Amino acid sequence: MTSAAVKKFCATCRQHGDVFTCRGCRKAFCAKHIDEHRDTLSKKLENLAEELDLLRNGLNQENEAQSFLSMVDKWEQESIAKICLAAENARTEIQRWIDRNNIEVKIPFERITNELRSCQQTDDYTEIDLRRWTQQLEEYRSKTEKLPIVNIMNDGDSDTIHLIRLGEIIDQMQSDSMTYSTPILDNTSMNIEETTLLVREKFDDVIGSAVLLEDGLIATYSGAWLGDSSIFGINVYSTGTHHIRFRILEKFYDSPFFGIITASQKNKKRVLESVSANGWWNFDFPIVNGEKENRVGKDKIIRAQDDITLTLDCERKQIFVKHHRTKRLLHLPIDLRACPFPWKVLVVLHRRGDSVRIIGGTLSLTRENISSRLSEHRKM
Repeated sequence: MTSAAVKKFCATCRQHGDVFTCRGCRKAFCAKHIDEHRDTLSKKLENLAEELDLLRNGLNQENEAQSFLSMVDKWEQESIAKICLAAENARTEIQRWIDRNNIEVKIPFERITNELRSCQQTDDYTEIDLRRWTQQLEEYRSKTEKLPIVNIMNDGDSDTIHLIRLGEIIDQMQSDSMTYSTPILDNTSMNIEETTLLVREKFDDVIGSAVLLEDGLIATYSGAWLGDSSIFGINVYSTGTHHIRFRILEKFYDSPFFGIITASQKNKKRVLESVSANGWWNFDFPIVNGEKENRVGKDKIIRAQDDITLTLDCERKQIFVKHHRTKRLLHLPIDLRACPFPWKVLVVLHRRGDSVRIIGGTLSLTRENISSRLSEHRKM
């Protein structure tokens, strides 16, 4: 403020007399109102100081940061515990298989070997013994080929370990154009973009009345009240182990058929009667080489919104189906004479409104398959 008195009008009371001019706003005030003007500036300064204090407190997030770090530590310990438990369960299962293999194969095999060598040394054997040893040898060879399957599957169960990352919540304020970002910890699965070497399974060809939606991820029966609509996957499978996960969106009576068929036979009208059709129509009733059991009845296991994973183990010539809600796993060996490679995924819907979605899965390749696809990729 300036102390020089001049003959001007007071900006507040408009009285003429001795006034003082403010250096900030350049307005003149009388002796009475210059103090009020000063009080007004003082209150504005105090309000600004309070806002700065609030902002400073908001910027001091050390306690909140420590809370985030504690959440990460807890997630780490829980994940390690899950991994240790899963590893211990796997060791137990493998050891159980080793013990069973010793009892069922190794010990009897050594006994037969000793008997054969003893008879060979004493020259005491006949055609009957040779046939018996040959039959036993074939049985043991078949057992030794059935090795345990060890796969890492992302099947979406509740005990899946999720990655933890830092995300942001963007709150668009309606009163103005400002946006505010608040960091949060987001416990979610990492989204990895699919490489060009792997093609995610989806529905492709249809025989019968069915519509495909969402770029082939959903198949829905659209024909008469009762009938068969056969829907085929886009991929063909000859090597490796493949896991395709389905969700049953709707079903009226029978469960959809989940299985495989030889790719060259997929154009037949009555697909499930094809000799290469293998899988499950209702959970407990398999179809083997196009033939089903006469006792197939109403499915009492599979419900709408259930998840099913179909596993194609090409290396060991077998398929599996897992029902996630009940955690049941069924197995079906495949006769390549009836169902030769390459295979295609086959889903058959039976009643109007039945609907199935492909929700994901994994695709594991053999070393030869990877090398071949890498070579093709480099040429592109």
